[in-house]
Amino acid sequence: MAQAVSQRWNRTDGVIVAPGTAPEAVAAAFAARSVVARLEWFPTTAHLLSLTLMTDMDGRVAVTPPSRGGVVPGPGVGELVESLARELTADVAVGPASFNALPGDLTLPPSTTHGAASARTVVVSPMSAYMVPLQATLLERPLAVASAPDLDRRIVMYSGEGNDLGAFGWDEESLPALVLTSDSEDMSVRAVTTGDPDEDAVFSWGMSSLHVWGAVEEPGPALRALADEVLADRKDASDIAAAVPGADLEAAATAVLRPGAEGFQAMIEALGLPDWVLKVLTGSLAPVEVPGIVVHEPRGLSNAVGRSVGLFLEDPSSPGSAFWHSYVRTVTDMPWAVRAVTLLEAGLGGALMGAAARRHRSGGGLPGGLMSVGTFLIVDAVTEVSLASWTRHRELRRRADRETALVAEELGA
Repeated sequence: MAQAVSQRWNRTDGVIVAPGTAPEAVAAAFAARSVVARLEWFPTTAHLLSLTLMTDMDGRVAVTPPSRGGVVPGPGVGELVESLARELTADVAVGPASFNALPGDLTLPPSTTHGAASARTVVVSPMSAYMVPLQATLLERPLAVASAPDLDRRIVMYSGEGNDLGAFGWDEESLPALVLTSDSEDMSVRAVTTGDPDEDAVFSWGMSSLHVWGAVEEPGPALRALADEVLADRKDASDIAAAVPGADLEAAATAVLRPGAEGFQAMIEALGLPDWVLKVLTGSLAPVEVPGIVVHEPRGLSNAVGRSVGLFLEDPSSPGSAFWHSYVRTVTDMPWAVRAVTLLEAGLGGALMGAAARRHRSGGGLPGGLMSVGTFLIVDAVTEVSLASWTRHRELRRRADRETALVAEELGA
């Protein structure tokens, strides 16, 4: 029976801004109208409440009838919104309906950033590694990145105040993305599926929650089952789990029912993320201590582009990677071969330019074709020498750094 009834109801989300009104008073206003609802809020901003209702296809809100169990269609969403806003002197928005009854001269309490200075964020995304240097420069903050081959994902980490990854939008290849955040007041997870914030699936373990069962104090089995199916966080848990390949949906649904740090840890385990993710989010492990971590500093656009191109060419799956690696080995291990080729090219260019000059002195016109080709060959030879020198210097430095790291590791062992 509950399943048949639940098919008639849709989940509709909204928000209430009611300065000076306790969440319990807001709940009482819903109960007085027999409306079944779920309210959530942060303890530090109790005047900002998110709400979830059940509505039918005609936009009518689910209410509990006085004579029998279950729910029936009640007032329309617009009517309910205006009624609540006027009674609570609040700004109420539910679905497409909204009504603002706040006084015009009212100054709202400042909203907190929920411990932004202490915030630690982990983003799990299919974004390419060579996009991270550009993101670090764009966001003007260091980004630490590690690969999770088993998940086919990159794990990007940062902490403290500043722009978050995705603050300037998401590109398609970076979605779906999962954003896990922990600070002194909250622990939350957000699944970004389309780039539209309204379609994000979000769950927070730092929010208080309250069910309003309409006109009844204790719901019967049918009403509780319906509320669990429509108003509960199972849909969010499903979207969150879908953002990571191989995640355990049932375990994720259970995690949102568990409190605080216990639920947060259970969600990370349900998503199949590495063990060190929880340690980074709780502050017991610094991102730089994560195995295989690479930290990208915001060092300017030109530097970021150079690093991104380097990472792109080093990626075996990227087009041109094999050619680039072959070129690097050649200019590093056989510099004489590069010099010979460039000398030959420059000599050929000089010969063509000389032939063009001799023909011009003998009374003929200046052959533009010979002169152009000769000039091009000389310029190309000079460019090739410069590129080869820079590439060889960079590769030798990379090899030296690798040898130094190996020696340091052996000495440390």
